[in-house]
Amino acid sequence: MTTGMNAEIEEMLVRELHEVAGGVRVPPLPALSTDAPRPRAARPWQPLLVAAAVALLVGLVAIVVGQQGGDAPQPAPSPSPSVSDPTVSGKAPTVPHLLDRRLYVDGVQVPGEWWGLEARGQVWLAVQSDGSWWWSGPGVDVQRIDAQIEQAPAISPDGGYIAFIDVSSGAAHLTGFDTQPAGEGFGPAPIDNLPVSEEGVALGVAAVTDQGDVIVQGARTRLMWRAQFEDQRTVVDLPADQRVLQATPGGLVVVDESDGPTDAATTQAYLATVSGDGRLTEVATLPTYDDLVVNPGGTWLARSPAGSLGGEVSVVGTLRAQEIGAEDEVVLEAPEGWGFANGTWAWEDDEHLIATLLPDREGGDAQLVRCHVPLGACRTIRS
Repeated sequence: MTTGMNAEIEEMLVRELHEVAGGVRVPPLPALSTDAPRPRAARPWQPLLVAAAVALLVGLVAIVVGQQGGDAPQPAPSPSPSVSDPTVSGKAPTVPHLLDRRLYVDGVQVPGEWWGLEARGQVWLAVQSDGSWWWSGPGVDVQRIDAQIEQAPAISPDGGYIAFIDVSSGAAHLTGFDTQPAGEGFGPAPIDNLPVSEEGVALGVAAVTDQGDVIVQGARTRLMWRAQFEDQRTVVDLPADQRVLQATPGGLVVVDESDGPTDAATTQAYLATVSGDGRLTEVATLPTYDDLVVNPGGTWLARSPAGSLGGEVSVVGTLRAQEIGAEDEVVLEAPEGWGFANGTWAWEDDEHLIATLLPDREGGDAQLVRCHVPLGACRTIRS
């Protein structure tokens, strides 16, 4: 900084301090009661002048630093979210959940670093940072799925079955297993020459139903293996112009691709049942969405609206919920400065939704939140 600039700043500071001091109104001293505690010191005006001087000096320094290209001040860390609706329980979640890559089941942390989780009741399916898939349920120790899996496995809405495509041999083998303590594997599906991928799209299990019917899809493939029906040898074709997105307690989520490939963000999906011969029957329409979860009773849905998760968006400020088949919506609001982390919202029971809150800027720790969906009320909770 040059000598001339120093002199200019000094003159400006003196001038501004005189103007501030001249404009300060000194309030009269309050009358003191004889039984009131005696104040330590009565200096009503000195703090005002000091504050004015400090504020002015800070402002001038900030201007000079900005002119010199100094570092900009860093934003303060996000405070902990403040959501405490008394109508919502603050107890720990009753379902498996993730928080900061940590997996908790029945209040106990499962060793490992976890990147994704699907839970149906107390049965859960999760992936670690190395790409390995693990699962567990009541009466079952944590187990690794011994397979090479390129597309995420599917778990049935009631948690009774898990199915996947194993490519460890270089070919695609469709299989799965029962999650009961005495459950057994499906064995290999009776499908010859199942492709690993089609037109660059890896083949995957889109859904497995509570009856153990496994739906497999690729760019062209649309089939259903009835893995728990009779001799497990039945495979049926599904409509070529309908794509199944997932299985929920309310039915299969399906989009119509008669006009070409699409998704639930650009085309209105619908809930459907599937018959043993592969016929899809619509039972309810769904709003467009980027992510959607249905409660265990199949009566309510919660979603992130279409277009809210595009690009590198990691959180959304609001979630929308509604009874299936109804139009009225409930809006769930994250606290100011926070958002619901992508892919973390999951139903705890028919009325409550669990999610992770993340700050919209660096510096805050992830927090869990529970929302009573019909009431639209939320409360932060401890894991």
